Amino acid sequence: MARQFAKTNLKTLFLYLSISAALLALMPAKYSLIGQWSILNLDGSPSGEYVDFKADNTYSVTLPNGQIGEKGNYILKDSVFSIKNIKDVCGKDYWGQYKLTFYGNDSVHFTLINDTCSARRMDLVGFNPGLKRRTGK
Repeated sequence: MARQFAKTNLKTLFLYLSISAALLALMPAKYSLIGQWSILNLDGSPSGEYVDFKADNTYSVTLPNGQIGEKGNYILKDSVFSIKNIKDVCGKDYWGQYKLTFYGNDSVHFTLINDTCSARRMDLVGFNPGLKRRTGK
């Protein structure tokens, strides 16, 4: 009797763990944009520039010579990435929206949703195949 009870409990535990594992596999992973990301060339190699996304929803772009080339604000909600430049390149308080897709924890790609600012749009989706998380600084 005790042996039958243990066998039933083991089957129930196995079934529970299998269902839990299947449900967790279906849940999308949460990735963070916070940190430094290399801007890639068209061939996928690092350009020497990088973007630093901070937890306070600001960003800065550092050029190969170490100077800051651009700054601004961003918001990431679900997979919608909204961005506003501090420089008045696109118009005061003008936000653009892009779909952000993570490929693992170390690569992201932008797809245009809505941004009529051609300069910013070209930076994000025109010439840029994506960003790769920086491993060395």
